[in-house]
Amino acid sequence: MDKDELTKIIQELNADVSTSCEIILVGGAAMILHFGAIRATRDVDALVLHGDVNDIRQAVKKVARRNDLPDDWLNDGAKGFADILLPDFQERLTLLDVSTPKVRVYVLGRTEQTAMKIVALREQDLEDLEILTPLLSDDDKKILVKIMNHVGEFRVDWAMRIKYFLEEQGWPIE
Repeated sequence: MDKDELTKIIQELNADVSTSCEIILVGGAAMILHFGAIRATRDVDALVLHGDVNDIRQAVKKVARRNDLPDDWLNDGAKGFADILLPDFQERLTLLDVSTPKVRVYVLGRTEQTAMKIVALREQDLEDLEILTPLLSDDDKKILVKIMNHVGEFRVDWAMRIKYFLEEQGWPIE
């Protein structure tokens, strides 16, 4: 799905949910809709911030049937990376303007998106890091160090990936 297709199915999702909800897009959909990646994605990785998960799942299935998409085109597969998020991550969320009054759609901040991409480190993640890295401010780099230290408490391998990335960029890690 490209940017227009993603916007269309999110608007359809809005029409099919029965109650208001808030979701956070991560991964490819966030890269396409907010960070300017010009590519397509097969699915939408999302975290539910508020709302009835069962209602959202039912609406996702309705959209899937109408658009010949898999039933899990919007999925919570990224929740395995949610531990990366610092307690104040919501301060860096960006609300997308996709004309969906019932479904408020956010994307992760640059630093959290970058950290998830570093940890996943697939080919498309490397391409996304080429987009994200130049956008990072000095404050963002400091937050990445905080994320590295936070992650090091439970996933040393992930923390090391972030550390190596920071070192490769020549950024301070203290």
